Amino acid sequence: MNKQQRFEVLKDEIWQNYFFTRNCQKTISLDVPDIDDCLDGGIKIGKVHLITGSGYSGAVRGFILAILRKVMCEKPSGYVVWCTNLNSYYGVLYGAGLAAIGIDPARLILVDESHPLRGIAAMEEALNAARKNGEASIEIAAVIGDYAQLSKSPDLWHKTARRLQLAAEQGNALALMTGITAKIIPAVGFETYWQISTAVTQISSEQVVPQLDNHLYDSALWHVKLSRTRSGRQWIGNLNWQFSTGRLSCSPAVRLKTSYQVCPHQFVSHVA
Repeated sequence: MNKQQRFEVLKDEIWQNYFFTRNCQKTISLDVPDIDDCLDGGIKIGKVHLITGSGYSGAVRGFILAILRKVMCEKPSGYVVWCTNLNSYYGVLYGAGLAAIGIDPARLILVDESHPLRGIAAMEEALNAARKNGEASIEIAAVIGDYAQLSKSPDLWHKTARRLQLAAEQGNALALMTGITAKIIPAVGFETYWQISTAVTQISSEQVVPQLDNHLYDSALWHVKLSRTRSGRQWIGNLNWQFSTGRLSCSPAVRLKTSYQVCPHQFVSHVA
């Protein structure tokens, strides 16, 4: 066998191993065919996914909770480790609220850490613990952390992404890196990159107060931009998450111009 033939054999072996590994990777469907198609079946377990957003709307955490509910259904005995600053300015997790949207707070392990480097170290430790499931009594299904200001240091940011990716692969657990920023940050080293914001909800002029449906209070609507995937495809659109069923669905874009008609002496409370 000459060098050219050996090279062709090695190339075939590499491609076979690549497709075998990709097909063996567990994915979690998001119930939206267009997004699942971009993700080759869904969000991959054993990978690190980057989720960012801007402002104080809570859209990023809401989207993460939607994913966590699916992860907990996929792994009924698995725990979720969330490494976060419990005193952060964009919201505190509330146990009764989590239970109301189908997430068991007893399966959520919170690591209160305000320093980003120590928070990343806690994420890596949790992912390493997931690798030892055979010896441990606690199964770890997902690990979440906040990157804070780490993205402003390119060298440290790329090293962090690489270390977490290796730990997620070895631990075979879902890893989510989150943060609040209005800027696009480097996504090299991450499996996917999501940008989440609150979408506009339209109430037509025909919807007076007595006719308001309960679905307005049983769902959240986000504008989602999936800008990085392994396949190279992107997706932009609105996603609706229904709390009672935990199902995500694609929603059409609405006009920014909305009109409201409120009956006299009546009040309406609406949360977007």
